[in-house]
Amino acid sequence: MADVHEGIVAVIVLLYQLCLYVRAIIPIKREALMLVVHNIFMYYVINRFKHLAQASINIFGPVNTFYYVPLVYEEPATYIAHEDMHLVLKSSTWQFLETLFRHHLALLLPFLLALLVPRCKLIYVSSLVILSNLALCLCFLYSMWKWLILSGLSQVLYLLPMFCLGPVVQLLLMFRFTAHMLLNLWIVV
Repeated sequence: MADVHEGIVAVIVLLYQLCLYVRAIIPIKREALMLVVHNIFMYYVINRFKHLAQASINIFGPVNTFYYVPLVYEEPATYIAHEDMHLVLKSSTWQFLETLFRHHLALLLPFLLALLVPRCKLIYVSSLVILSNLALCLCFLYSMWKWLILSGLSQVLYLLPMFCLGPVVQLLLMFRFTAHMLLNLWIVV
């Protein structure tokens, strides 16, 4: 029983130290890091949406949108309905979204490296990240809207958590980062 209590105390101490470390980061860099973490989390949200859309296909198999992201458990898509809701995955908007997201993840690496360099001009890479986030969000919202039209309103409860955790949080973080960037003039050397 003492081992369990020691484990709980150790977890609480680690979480407290993590909170202190995050609070010590400069606010603008904290906003940028939150945006980067959410962009990585968007992989899982987009994969859940693809899983939901692919569930209307009468073929069982794994769903994998992006092939190089680690720690992904792929569960088989199960057949739900006879409707052609999977047509969203064949649209040009979805193909553009997948391509854009792959390039967007590649764009985050120089963005992270630029955050680590003190007194670095970040206007170019920051504006690219913000524009890429906006395009990604709009494409994903359009795909969700198109899927919702095809499914009727029967599966809106499945789509609501993806909508809230995906585009809504992404837009909020993107606007907060943009506001901090413009108000603090953190780009100027």
